[in-house]
Order: sequence, then structure tokens, then C-alpha cells
Amino acid sequence: MRRFIAFALATLMSLAVTADEDQVEYRQEVMSAIGGTMGALAKILRQEVDRPNDIAPLAGALAELAETAQSVFPEGSEGGDALPEIWEEPDDFAERLTTFKEAALAFREAASSGDMAQIGPAVGEVGQACRGCHTRFRE
Repeated sequence: MRRFIAFALATLMSLAVTADEDQVEYRQEVMSAIGGTMGALAKILRQEVDRPNDIAPLAGALAELAETAQSVFPEGSEGGDALPEIWEEPDDFAERLTTFKEAALAFREAASSGDMAQIGPAVGEVGQACRGCHTRFRE
């Protein structure tokens, strides 16, 4: 019976470690998707590629990813490039995630207009929100 209990506890502990590792990897994939989307947008806006019709769909994807990002830092998912301050200062971190989401939503709206005079500043606000969080909460 002792062996069974020890085995069961070891199995449960390994599942917890795997779940945490999986959560960190998932978060990293979501954040990489955000970075990749921003990178693709930068190439278009710098006119390195001629894909202006992709701005609105990419802005939509970014807004969706910003929504997803709100929930990828649960308690117990410490690790990766995320600094411990995320979980030590959850209100400040949540505020920065909200700023990012709001900037991404405003960018999506600007992108749907097709007006570059609106698109440039709006994507700049998204970049500012990204930097504001990375500077404080990323290794």
C-alpha cells in the first residue's frame, strides 16, 4: 500500500510540474505570436513588403491575441522570461496588460479605416504598451 501511495504522489507531482511547464510553454507561444504579428506589421509599415491589405487582418489577430494574453499568466506559471514581479505585483501587471489590450483594440479600429494617418500612431501605442510591460516584467 505504501508503494502505491508513494507512486500516486510521485505521479501527481510530476503532473503538476508538467502542467506548469506546459503553461509556461503555452504562454511563450502566445507571446511569440504577438511578437510575430508585430514583426509582420512592422515590415508592412516600413514598406519592406507591399502588403497593405494585410494590415487590418493582422490588427484583428493582434487584438485577439491581446485578449488571450490577459489569461496566460496564472498563479503557479512562473518561469521562462517572465520575471517574478508579475506575480508579486499582480495589480500593476494586470494594468499593463489592460493597456496593451486597449491599444490593440484601438489599433484594430484604426486599421479598419485604412487611413495611414490613424494607423501609424495607433500601432505606435501598441508598441509603447509592449515596451512598458517588457521593460518592467520581462527578463
